[in-house]
Amino acid sequence: MSLNEGLMNEDQIIRAIDGKTYYELNANLQHLIYFTLPRLDRNKKINCFHAEEYTKPDICINQDDMSTYISIKHGSAEGVHEERLDSFVEFLKENGIDDYTIESYLLYHFGDGTTDGTGTERLGYFNVFVTYHERIVKMNEKFNESHEFVKKFADRALFQGVNPLATPADIIYHGDEDFGSFISKNQIMRHIELRKWDYMTSVVHIGPFILRPKARYPGREIKNDDYRRRVTVSYSKLVSDIMYIFKRYKF
Repeated sequence: MSLNEGLMNEDQIIRAIDGKTYYELNANLQHLIYFTLPRLDRNKKINCFHAEEYTKPDICINQDDMSTYISIKHGSAEGVHEERLDSFVEFLKENGIDDYTIESYLLYHFGDGTTDGTGTERLGYFNVFVTYHERIVKMNEKFNESHEFVKKFADRALFQGVNPLATPADIIYHGDEDFGSFISKNQIMRHIELRKWDYMTSVVHIGPFILRPKARYPGREIKNDDYRRRVTVSYSKLVSDIMYIFKRYKF
């Protein structure tokens, strides 16, 4: 889904909610409001607007002193987060990840035999895995040995982002104004606590979150060096997991 399509979807949801009472909403949006703002006065109008730019929430639903901030996903919705490589490395250090594991990640990320991207031969994804297979196995083990660490990264990737002072998302919603599914932070954290993540062996990951460089440019000219120094995070089973998690764990 393109950025414009995402913004259009957000605009449509805002228009479908803003200035209406609970009873004027369609069944899908009533379901969302029922869980996210249970004390809402159903006879009073509801406010809905875009959240602050560059934060995890996309929209806010509000009535009087009650608000819920929602991150909206649409389409395949695999990409959930992106940040600078240096801030990601700092996050790893702050959470006790050892130097060897961080070095392994940097070797994987750049794929050029260096930890700073200064190598001249950049390998493709498959060859990186072959070259650093043992390191990647150990790195995945380290990234996923602590449920608390996975939960901290889940909060960073889905709800809070890299700025600890930003307004966090309360809800992850996948869909449009007519049909959607959603989960709370509490639900996904419970899901992470009760799962083992060692079954994902063909990717570098923290829990369900797959880590890749935004670009590596194997065997070709570097078009944008900044892209090489950014980490992208995807959640390939987000859509199906949202539906599973909502049914399994208390909201």
